[in-house]
Amino acid sequence: ATIDVKDMFFMIPIQPEDMNCFAFTWDGQQYTFTRLPQGYKHSPTVAHHALAQELEKISKPDNVAVYQYTDDILVGGEEKEVVGHIQQKIISHLESLDLQIPSEKNQKPSQEVKFLGIWRKAGMTCIPPDTLTSLDQIKMPESRKELQQVLGLLVFWRKHIPYFSIIARPLYDLLRKGVQWEWTPSQKEALQVLIFEATAHQALDPIHATDP
Repeated sequence: ATIDVKDMFFMIPIQPEDMNCFAFTWDGQQYTFTRLPQGYKHSPTVAHHALAQELEKISKPDNVAVYQYTDDILVGGEEKEVVGHIQQKIISHLESLDLQIPSEKNQKPSQEVKFLGIWRKAGMTCIPPDTLTSLDQIKMPESRKELQQVLGLLVFWRKHIPYFSIIARPLYDLLRKGVQWEWTPSQKEALQVLIFEATAHQALDPIHATDP
């Protein structure tokens, strides 16, 4: 099951003594943020820590695990009813703090959920079907920029591609400074192998098989 907290940054008040650090001027008038702004580089860390402190207050059985990344929460366990109970328990606690939890963004207990863009199915980490479709539709790049975009997608899923750095070396060589763009059969083969391996290893078992 998953939980999504809406506008987490803006729910964290800034202490009065720190507000001068967040002052800005607009049309000749000076203002300051009273809530944690999006552009502050430490906002994700502060928000993650604040939410983590609240999640620690939630009691749960040993066979249920709660994972968090900033304002996204994943609840894992073996029993659907127990996971659902803990999910609702977390939601109720966060709502008591005036945090907004959009019900349409939450995913109920299921064997399959999507969390942080990754498809999690029965304990396995999987590349989502729509991503596999995107990989199948990749065209051979015709410029450095297009190659960088393709590699950006593949790098995100590198755990699913054995020997990624070795296979991708001809592609990265083409991106080196001063190297003239020339798409050769070796680069074409490297890209095709990367796509094939990602498709072949779509699902990965957990490193710690006993984790909820």
